[in-house]
Amino acid sequence: MEIYLSQVLRRQIGQGLIEALVALGAAVIVISTIAVAVITAVSNSDFSKNQNLAKTYAEQGLESIRTQARNDWASFSTLAVGQYCMAEGVSEVSGGPVTSCNKNINNLFVRSVDISTLNCGTGARKATVTVAWSDSKCANDTDYCHNALLETCLNNINSVPTP
Repeated sequence: MEIYLSQVLRRQIGQGLIEALVALGAAVIVISTIAVAVITAVSNSDFSKNQNLAKTYAEQGLESIRTQARNDWASFSTLAVGQYCMAEGVSEVSGGPVTSCNKNINNLFVRSVDISTLNCGTGARKATVTVAWSDSKCANDTDYCHNALLETCLNNINSVPTP
C-alpha cells in the first residue's frame, strides 16, 4: 500500500509540473502576440505621422513655387529644366539643377522640385514637388521608398494680352 501511494504522489507531482509548463507556454504566446500588435500599431502610427508631414511639406513647397512664379515670372521661366533641392525655410528655387538631394527637412525628409515643360502648354512650366523619406520598411536608409508628390502647371498670370 505504501508503494502504491508513493507512485500516485509521483504521478501527481509530474502532472502539476506539466500543467505549469503548458500554462507558461500559453502565457508566452499571448504576451508575444500582444507585443507584435503593439509594435505594428506604433510603426503604422509613425508612418501616418510622416506621411502627413510629408504632404504638408510638399504643399508648402508647391505654394513657394507658385509665389515665386507669380512674383517674378521672368526669372522663374528662365530656370533650367531639372531637379532642385528645397530645404526647410527656403522660399524659392535658384541656381542650377542637381542630380540628387540630401535630407533637408528635420534630418528625415528630402524635398525636391522638378521643373519641366512637359504637358503644360506653350510657355508654361510644370513644377513637381516631391517629399521623400525612409523608415524601417525601406531596404536601407538611403532608399527613400515613401514619398508625397504634388504637381502643377504654372504660367505668366501677370501678362497683358496685346489687342
